[in-house]
Amino acid sequence: MPKTVAIIPARYASTRLPGKLIKNEAREYTGKYLIEHVYRNVMNAKNVHEVIVATDDERIAKVVKQFGGCVRMTSVYHKSGTDRIAEVASNLDADYVVNVQGDEPDIKGSMIDDLIKAMYAEKEAAVCTFANEIRSMDEFTDPNAVKVVIDKDSYAMYFSRASIPYIRDGNINSKFSMLKKPSDEISTGNNTSFLFLKHLGIYMYRKNFLLTFSSLAIPDIEEMEKLEQLRVLSNGYKIKVVVTPYMCDGVDTPEDFERFLDKYRLGGQ
Repeated sequence: MPKTVAIIPARYASTRLPGKLIKNEAREYTGKYLIEHVYRNVMNAKNVHEVIVATDDERIAKVVKQFGGCVRMTSVYHKSGTDRIAEVASNLDADYVVNVQGDEPDIKGSMIDDLIKAMYAEKEAAVCTFANEIRSMDEFTDPNAVKVVIDKDSYAMYFSRASIPYIRDGNINSKFSMLKKPSDEISTGNNTSFLFLKHLGIYMYRKNFLLTFSSLAIPDIEEMEKLEQLRVLSNGYKIKVVVTPYMCDGVDTPEDFERFLDKYRLGGQ
């Protein structure tokens, strides 16, 4: 059976919320640091052989060691989390690597197992990732919500911060305002239905491709959109997209962090 390792890239610096992964407020209200929530949830995946936190910060490494997690120190010069996990993966005996961001406390082990199942069955894609159905017009127009369009075989055609696909002659505005349940599909105005999808930044790579990724030419489109998955597509590789009903609310801003804490303050967990 193939061997899959999950790596959680974790850095202390964050433009909008520095130190969020080990903020004491999370431990005070939830019993765990943010990074521990992610680590424990990933550990619940049945088909992950090992979970590792990859960081260049001793403060994060100390916390991970304190709760019994596995941590590997990496270079401080990496430009992305993908480069960071590639450094760790280069020294691992593994066939596949799952990349889970350290600020995704809603991730479920069963989700990762779904991704692994899809990738193990995949013959063409170098990468497998998730998408959720878009549920509101606000989400569809939000540049921080990355949209993805897929083909008939669920391979990604394009990712964008823009609202894609653009509906020239449809009634998308009125349809979005009427959405009441996640299973609703959005009418394009031509007696057909189409799922508008938001990318969820959890990836599974073939290890050999992951080690190649950093050496690929960076296309202008990646620089413009600030989306490194476009490097994969621009260089001719395929990305398989698994549409999941599970929603993950990443913690990117102080407001996100407060919403995460509120789940526990209000007795929701």
